[in-house]
Amino acid sequence: MRSLRILLIVPSLNRQTGGPTISVPALAKALVKLGHTVVLYTTTWPVHGNLCDLTIQSAGNPGYEVVTFPAQPNPLFPRMPYSPALVRDVFRSSRNFDIVHNFSLWNPVATFSLRALRQSGSAYCLSPLGMLDPVVLRRNRWKKLPWQIIWERANIEAAALVHFTASLEEERARGTWRLRSTIVIPHVVDLENWKSLPDRSVLEKRFPKIQGKEVILFVGRINWVKNLNLLLISLAALRRQRPNSMLVCVGPDNEGYQSILEKQAQALGITDNVLFTGMLQGDDLKAAYARADALALVSQKENFGHAAAEALACGIPVVLSSGVGIGADWPESGALHRVAPESEQIASALMQVLERSARFGHPDSEARLLAEKFLGEFPGARIADAYQSVLS
Repeated sequence: MRSLRILLIVPSLNRQTGGPTISVPALAKALVKLGHTVVLYTTTWPVHGNLCDLTIQSAGNPGYEVVTFPAQPNPLFPRMPYSPALVRDVFRSSRNFDIVHNFSLWNPVATFSLRALRQSGSAYCLSPLGMLDPVVLRRNRWKKLPWQIIWERANIEAAALVHFTASLEEERARGTWRLRSTIVIPHVVDLENWKSLPDRSVLEKRFPKIQGKEVILFVGRINWVKNLNLLLISLAALRRQRPNSMLVCVGPDNEGYQSILEKQAQALGITDNVLFTGMLQGDDLKAAYARADALALVSQKENFGHAAAEALACGIPVVLSSGVGIGADWPESGALHRVAPESEQIASALMQVLERSARFGHPDSEARLLAEKFLGEFPGARIADAYQSVLS
């Protein structure tokens, strides 16, 4: 199998912009280990810059190159990543690579990069990252429809390969788009990173409010799509039987949704049992996972669910909604509960996983076994094989 030159494009590596900031570098690292040459294009978004902000740096031990282009303000796209410099370079340089893999849709960096790839005649793979889900397409539909007609439909349907991270994501995209070739492969997860965790008391020193509590952890953006309102209702019901249960929400509040949730928690009488920590990274995030008795991810839609993958790798049982992609086709397990996005079902599943944590302690060996069996570096090898198939 020949070594490939691969270009990966992701709009931002700023952790506040979501899961691709973790999954794309993890894929790059796995591809390099397989002997391929990888270059990653990204931008300074959400920070604006100028042309002198262009940086080229090595990712260190993983051995791939990261080229960061300046994001530019544009009145037509005030809240979206926009980088003419990146798009111009994609058009000029894409033919120097065997294949280009683009992550995301419905934003100027992704859309105009894909258009440049079509114009240059380059072979490209597309990871929509949930952006073909009907839930996403319905939101701001009046904006997406002209965008789709002018650019995005052609970009999607010209892709030599469309990569979905879960069968659920692929099922939701079928029917609306004419997709040439598709694969379903989970994100690469760096399991080694989550094997060593700090003591469970570390987070308590920073947030004494959680001492003596059964911690239900949420990790992700504080956003409407995450169904955190249902999680609060579930917590209120759960506390009647497990009064020490507490919800800890870790993640950025980019759209002001946290204040709405705080008012709801006050109305439900659970303000003292809800904690918003803001964004946590590195060892601070590990401390949050170390203290968790369960993780809840009950989103309306989640193409994969990186927080669930990390929790399982840490040995934490998880409760997932039917809208979350990860684990949809895995065998049933006591460490993974899948429920409809309804407060009663969520509360019941949380009751079971908290009882499980109390009974078996930490880490949960079955949770870690799931991560080892279905995640890790081998998805990177499967994606590389898919690239080879496209090119042959």
